[in-house]
Amino acid sequence: MLKGIIFDMDGVLINSEPVHYRVWKKALETRGIDLDYETYKPCIGSTNRFLLNILHDNYGVDPEDEELAEEVQRLKKTMMEQEGFPVIPGVQDLLKRLKKFGYRMAIASSSPEEYIRQVVKSLRVETCFDYLMSGESVKNPKPDPDIFLETAKHLGLQPEECLVIEDSKNGCRAAEAAGMTCVAYYNPDSGMQDLSTAAMVIEGYEEIDGNFLDKVYCHDHHLPATVCETARLIIREIAEEELPCMVALSNQNSDPYVTEGEEKPLEEEIANFPNYRKYMYEMCDMGFWAIVEKKTGKMIGRIGIEPKMWNGRNSVVELGYLIDSDYRRQGYALEACRAVLEEAEKRGARHLYCRIHSANLPSVNLARKLGFEKIDYHLEEEGNDINVYRYICNQ
Repeated sequence: MLKGIIFDMDGVLINSEPVHYRVWKKALETRGIDLDYETYKPCIGSTNRFLLNILHDNYGVDPEDEELAEEVQRLKKTMMEQEGFPVIPGVQDLLKRLKKFGYRMAIASSSPEEYIRQVVKSLRVETCFDYLMSGESVKNPKPDPDIFLETAKHLGLQPEECLVIEDSKNGCRAAEAAGMTCVAYYNPDSGMQDLSTAAMVIEGYEEIDGNFLDKVYCHDHHLPATVCETARLIIREIAEEELPCMVALSNQNSDPYVTEGEEKPLEEEIANFPNYRKYMYEMCDMGFWAIVEKKTGKMIGRIGIEPKMWNGRNSVVELGYLIDSDYRRQGYALEACRAVLEEAEKRGARHLYCRIHSANLPSVNLARKLGFEKIDYHLEEEGNDINVYRYICNQ
């Protein structure tokens, strides 16, 4: 279960990498050195010590040059006083949303602790963080995992309970080495960073919330993510151990007018499930989901939206559902379908479709209550008794 969010700072909370490069370039000019950006870039996400070793290897700079370090700090302080900390758009609102979600949160930055505190104070987000960790407090800098592992300890969490938000190759590799799920924030000012080890790459914070990060975490750990909730129900991805229940649910159905189709044998469902989970849940963000009654924790049905190809040429997104016979006529189908329609609209769907046998009056009535309208469309592989209904999202 996801319990903690660990943020890098430079390039994630503030857009400071261009400032850092300008500071170091100006400081080195006094020593007759023209700092090339390609030489500087590998240090992004790591410590000043890491950069000094790079400067030693490329320009012969003394890693113990205290005057250079002091000059860098003086220039940085002056620049920040004149220009302020360049905050990433949406950061303050993101932090407040995640704090309300109940996560423990920390900063794990390669920058000095005093600088981290200055940034946090300047952004007025002190109350959002439970701990601030500097890379200068651990033995090995990123890409080693030391800073993230130590931060998790101070949060009172196990590494597998944490998610990291990073913007650099070094940071993503450090998160992976720590055994933590990583979400990479693509910041073009951080250079062309290799973010391929992250579970997800994002380009902004406006639509990121706890539900989104929970889903990324669950998919990274192959756990069933929650899709949405209602007063009585939780709709979430199906866990592998629930496949027998899903098959039994389908096999109990004797209604000849249900268009769900025949279920595959349990052994085949189990064998195919890892690929289904990866493609439908993790890549398409669709699929059939479990309908779970909150009061009992029992799976009482399944519902979902899936991409389909109709008549070999028309790509559609189809809604389907099935409720346990013991739970029908209690409003669960209407409640679950409404929640899924709202979720589909949030995800940007334009139209949803469903197939209903003309004699299946309960489903016809439900479709009309939900706002589906019958359209003139013939399914070539279906009988004449199968009608197509369409829902227009965000009307």
